[in-house]
Amino acid sequence: MTWSDPIDSDKHYWHRYSSLYQRHFATLGRVSRILEYGVFKGASIAWSRRMFPKAEIFGVDILPPRPDWPAGPGITYLTADQGDRPRIAGMLRDLNRVFDLVIEDGSHIPQHQAICLAETFPLVRPGGLYVLEDLQTSHARHPLYRENCAPGTPNALHLLLTIERSRALGQSISLTDIERLSANGLFTSADIRRLDGMISNVEIFHRATLPLRCYACGGDTFDPVALVCACGTDLDVLGLDSVAAVIRRATPSTPAPRRGLVRGLFGQ
Repeated sequence: MTWSDPIDSDKHYWHRYSSLYQRHFATLGRVSRILEYGVFKGASIAWSRRMFPKAEIFGVDILPPRPDWPAGPGITYLTADQGDRPRIAGMLRDLNRVFDLVIEDGSHIPQHQAICLAETFPLVRPGGLYVLEDLQTSHARHPLYRENCAPGTPNALHLLLTIERSRALGQSISLTDIERLSANGLFTSADIRRLDGMISNVEIFHRATLPLRCYACGGDTFDPVALVCACGTDLDVLGLDSVAAVIRRATPSTPAPRRGLVRGLFGQ
C-alpha cells in the first residue's frame, strides 16, 4: 500500500486519516470486496483502488454515475438515497455480498449515517471493518445535526461512544443505555441490540493536528498561531471536523461481550 499520496483524497491531506487507516487495514488480510457510500468526484474510489488493486469495489451515491468517475474492471456504481432505508436494504439484498471493508463517506446527515450503519454493518464479514467518516456531523453543535435533528436526538455518535466505552470496560451496553439510545432516536432497540452483538470494538479518531493543505484553496500557507489558512479557512484543530470511527465486526475468537448486570454510560 502507498499512503504518502493517496490520489489527492481529503482523507489524507485534510482529515489526516491515513495513519489510522494504515494501522487498521493492515489487520484485514486479503480484501476482496469494498462498499463505499459517497462517490462525489471519485477521489475516494480511486484511493480504494490504489490501496486494494484486486478488490471488487461498489460505489453508492445519490447521483447517477458520471463519466469522470474512476472506471474499470471490478468497479460498480449504484444509485441510492441514503435517507431511504427500504431502498438501501433492497440494494444490499440485491447485491447479495459480504464485504471486507465498508467506508461511509456520503451525505454526512445523521439520519443517513444511522440508516447505513444499521443496514450495512451486518454484511461486514467477521473481522472486517466499517469506517464511518465525518462522524462530527452527529454532534449537537454541528450545523447538519441542528438542521436535521430535534435537540437531544440519539444518533450514531452516541451509540458508538457508548459501545466504545462499554468495550473498554469489557462489557456489553446496558439495558438502560439501549432504552436511552432508542428513545426518539435514529436507531430502534432492535438495531442497537443487533449492532452491540456484532461489534467487537470501536476506535474513534479526532484530528488534533494541522492538515497538510487546505481543502478550500488547496494551499499550504498556514498561520500556526491563529490556526487559519492564508485564504481565511479555519484549520479546525480539535474543532468539529475530521472525526472518524473504525468499527470491527466480531469473530468467534473475539466476540462482543455478553450483556449482564453492568453499569452503563448513564448509570443504573
